[in-house]
Amino acid sequence: MRMPRFNDTLLLSFLSICLLMLLAGTAHSKAETSVSKAISAARAAVDRSKMDDAQRQTAIDYLEAARADEKEVGALIERLRELRAESADQPKRMEELQKALAANYEQELLEWSRRLPANADGDTLEQILERERTIVADLRAQIETTGEELAMMLSRPAQTEDEIVLLHRRIEELSAPLMASKDEPAALHEARRLRRGSEQRRLEALLELRLAEQDTATQRQSLNELTLRELRYRLGLHEKREAHLQQRITSRGRRELETLVEQLEKREQELTGSHLILASAAATNRVIGEELMRQNEHLSQDRAALVSNEQARERIAVNLQDSRVRLDMGSANERVGRWLWSERRRLKPSANLQQRLITIRDDLADMRLERVMLNEQQRDLLDIGMVARTLMDAHAEENSERVNGTIKDQLLPLLQKRVELLFLLESLLQRRISALEQSEQALQEQIKISRELQKMLDRRLLWIPGHGIADGEWLHRLPDGVYDLIKPSRYLTVLTLSVQDFQQQPAPWIGSLLLILLLLELRRRAPSRIEALAVDTYQVRKDSYQTTVKVLGWTFLAALPAPAAFALTGELLQDIGSPGRFSHSLGQTCLLMSLPVLSVQLLRWISMERGLGHAHFRWTKQRRNALRRWLSIAMIVLPLYFVSSLAFIRKLDLAIDVQARLAIMLSCVLLAWILWRLLDVGRLWVIRGVVSEPSSLRKLLRILLPVSLLTVAVLALTGYIFSAGMILQSLLASFNVIVVIALALGMLARWFLLGERRLALRRLEERRQAAVQAAEESKEVTPEPDENITLEQVNTQTQRLLRVLRISLLALGLIWVWVDLLPAITRLDEIVLWHFSETGADGATVQQPVTVMAMLLGLVTLALTIAGARNLPGLIEISLLSHIRIDAASRYAITSVLRYAIVIGGTLVGLGFLGMRWSQLQWMAAALTVGLGFGLQEIFANFVSGIILLFERPFRVGDVITVGGFSGRVTRIRTRATTVLDFDNKEIVIPNKTFITGQLTNWTLTDTITRVVIKVGVVYGSDVEAVRSILLQAAVKDQRVLTEPEPSCWFVGFGANALEFELRVFVNAVGDRMEVQNAINTRITALFAERSIEFAPVAA
Repeated sequence: MRMPRFNDTLLLSFLSICLLMLLAGTAHSKAETSVSKAISAARAAVDRSKMDDAQRQTAIDYLEAARADEKEVGALIERLRELRAESADQPKRMEELQKALAANYEQELLEWSRRLPANADGDTLEQILERERTIVADLRAQIETTGEELAMMLSRPAQTEDEIVLLHRRIEELSAPLMASKDEPAALHEARRLRRGSEQRRLEALLELRLAEQDTATQRQSLNELTLRELRYRLGLHEKREAHLQQRITSRGRRELETLVEQLEKREQELTGSHLILASAAATNRVIGEELMRQNEHLSQDRAALVSNEQARERIAVNLQDSRVRLDMGSANERVGRWLWSERRRLKPSANLQQRLITIRDDLADMRLERVMLNEQQRDLLDIGMVARTLMDAHAEENSERVNGTIKDQLLPLLQKRVELLFLLESLLQRRISALEQSEQALQEQIKISRELQKMLDRRLLWIPGHGIADGEWLHRLPDGVYDLIKPSRYLTVLTLSVQDFQQQPAPWIGSLLLILLLLELRRRAPSRIEALAVDTYQVRKDSYQTTVKVLGWTFLAALPAPAAFALTGELLQDIGSPGRFSHSLGQTCLLMSLPVLSVQLLRWISMERGLGHAHFRWTKQRRNALRRWLSIAMIVLPLYFVSSLAFIRKLDLAIDVQARLAIMLSCVLLAWILWRLLDVGRLWVIRGVVSEPSSLRKLLRILLPVSLLTVAVLALTGYIFSAGMILQSLLASFNVIVVIALALGMLARWFLLGERRLALRRLEERRQAAVQAAEESKEVTPEPDENITLEQVNTQTQRLLRVLRISLLALGLIWVWVDLLPAITRLDEIVLWHFSETGADGATVQQPVTVMAMLLGLVTLALTIAGARNLPGLIEISLLSHIRIDAASRYAITSVLRYAIVIGGTLVGLGFLGMRWSQLQWMAAALTVGLGFGLQEIFANFVSGIILLFERPFRVGDVITVGGFSGRVTRIRTRATTVLDFDNKEIVIPNKTFITGQLTNWTLTDTITRVVIKVGVVYGSDVEAVRSILLQAAVKDQRVLTEPEPSCWFVGFGANALEFELRVFVNAVGDRMEVQNAINTRITALFAERSIEFAPVAA
């Protein structure tokens, strides 16, 4: 009696809800109709009003927005109605789902298999299988959709609370009376009022929907969880059906094909002694039958792989969904961290999946090619009679006899059977192609989801603890963890397996042992060879780069035995154990240790006395002693690194919690102490020839590196073991990178040093030859100005270039090492510092955030810009001077333009990261340009003039010029001014504007030949012809006076007190002008004295 009463109550409740929804819908329809009429009337009023175009457009926009809001109100009310209907129907739905879950799926599967026709052929089973696959695909899609809805429900409550608060606040704002603005037209005010009312109704409907969703969240979550369980149960049922069908199809196909091949073999045996045509046709049919068997087995394997790929895709999709739920819910405790780390470890590398995808695509290509070839064979067999005649005619030509009709009657059934076999083979190939295509799609989706999951985990895992803090409970687990590491039975098992593997395959073990012995013998010989080669480095004429390369080779061979032993042991141990076994994990760890051991051994041998660092790189004694002493202490870190790596590779919680945590903490503390002592004054950071402490960077690193290592130890102590392990591994890998870069830069610096030495010797020889030649021509030696940079300048440029290379290589190497942690650092992109306004494509103003990551990128870009602008001249000077014959002015023009380009481009990019776009900077740049143009117009004029001089090049470095009353040789051309060395050896700095606006005389621009004019005056009454003859005689006797053009002498006029003559001669170079003029004047004075000709002053 109670059950009917309950049903009546439920029915009345349902009818009441339906009635209320009906009344609400009717009320809303009436309200919507009245609002629509009001909007239409307001639009007509706007069209009739006399407001300006801008106000009319604004009013129209208000009304269109109001109409859109009203439509959205209807949609929200409809969604609310559906939500209430779903809530009312939820008990019934949950009851149905529970009944479905209570069903015996095994019994249902058994009954379904019994309903399958026992004698169903392959095509019928294939059709049923295809239907089941369609159902499975639909169920997976439903599971994905339901899972996303459930994840949204789990992560929605906090967002919903915030949204409800914002909706209440906005509704209160809209409820305030709307006041008309001054001079606002009535139509515009009405449009604004309608827009405000529509927005309020939309927000109220949205608020009501959100409150209803909040009230029914628990019920809907329960329903979705139950629905998800039921979908997964159904998916499991249909997957079992699919597997059953696949097995049945494979078994049936195998039996049928085995029977078919037996028949073909029997037929071939029957025709073995018959005519060659028949035997060949039967053998071909048998080969096709065997190919059918092979393709059927491949089809079974492809379908099994397809099922595996789809299940793996489903698992990774579920893992991605679950991970998102856990992270969106804000869970960051150790349980979530441990679960996420386990997901990260189980995640297959994308490279493996990509390789499988490539294999599938290769198989697909082969299958499509086989199908094309199969189609050609089928086309050849379209006319069986013609094929039979062709075969018989060919046979008749070969044997010179006619085949009788009996053979033709036997051949036609064989060819007809071949057509049937080819049709079956085509069907199998098509099914394989379909299965491979589906596997390809499943793998592509799996790769995409895996990368998405890996990216999400890498961004979050570093910030989530994987274990609890090291407390008293951890101390109780400490003995068990230590015993797990030193457990004797494991190592005895490894030893036993090694002996067994040696007995079965002795060659790898013997070969490895012989290689280690060979390396040890080379290591024994290395010190004497290295010391012998070091002697040549102290003799300038014998020193060569080849010697350094030989020493590098011997150093590498000396450092190789220990890392080679680790690598070979690791490979051998991995071969004796399967993945997951202790022996295999031990082998992986040994292989992982080879690189750190190699770096330590290399650094140790480089720092030996008379070794590579001493004799070739010229490392100071303090640095070598510090490295040798502290490297021996740092060797303790290698066993600790071995323990932590073994724990992570084994993936056991006890090993990671105890062994890895303890090894990481001890390693970090020990390394922090070593770096603190190693970076002390006078140890590692010592520059040759510098007595005082040179570097503030050393002081910074001495504090920063130990503090960072101690921070990693604290992370391990507090439960961030995986994060600490990754950071410590990256730090040790950074040490390897630093060793490699130090070695590479040492070799490069050695090459530069030898090149600079040859350059210095060549210049010294050139100066010596020039001095000898000048001494032969004249007793007075005039030093030639040096247009090339000096050796000291080359050294400066080389050091700057090496510094840039060091920074660049370190940056690239550290980025490569820390790339696994970079996704975690990208979480800094979620921390917003400030916002800036930017105009979007539609003209609207958009607020763009500036994050911590953007700020760091901007600062790094600006720092690289400064470094590039300062060090680019060194790179250009070295490269152009070494490879291209180019003058100093061209070098300076190229470096100047590139420097300005780097500064402008780098500044714009760096400020862009900080939120300053060019659209904002251009107005500032324009205003700054105008302001500076008035205030610093002379400086800007000189700057622009310098750019013009660099490209027009009216003079070059070394030219002799005259400008503004100053004469001399150009020694330096800069952007603002040019330096001229006059004949009194004074440096004159002339602003570049003077060369553009004034008159410039270049004596050596295109031709170095120049004319010397000597004015001579004699008293009245002197013999004019005798004077001319004496002047020409004085000019011709000087060998530096050119014969072409020949010297000339002119009687130019009658002065107040003298007869005036001019002697004009030409010389090869400007430097000869003063010397020639001095020699001719001396000779003229002597000749005039012999002829008793008196001088007279010439008018100025």
